[in-house]
Amino acid sequence: MNPPTRTHVEKGETTRQSGESKTNLEKIIVVQGSNKFEIVPEKGKLLDAALNQGKDINYKCQKGTCGQCTVQVLQGLKLSKPNEQEHKKLGPEVNNGYRLACQAVIL
Repeated sequence: MNPPTRTHVEKGETTRQSGESKTNLEKIIVVQGSNKFEIVPEKGKLLDAALNQGKDINYKCQKGTCGQCTVQVLQGLKLSKPNEQEHKKLGPEVNNGYRLACQAVIL
């Protein structure tokens, strides 16, 4: 009997055969300056997930005051709503997908 096979499909979707469930991990895609990063969702702050995965996102204070970690989220809506610190630092840009990676929490 052959072992079950896996087929990898774009957008992080893995389909398993032999009656196993289908798992879809939607990557979070962010842009910072001219750099584009794909981040696999993991619980915690967006910045921590990016750094854990070796992404070279700029940051400094990690308190939401300096703005160095500002990113624009292109894909991945499973983030916390912008908090008071993000609204204060980014103003109306939060409505255009801009977030502070040190404040945005992956849900």
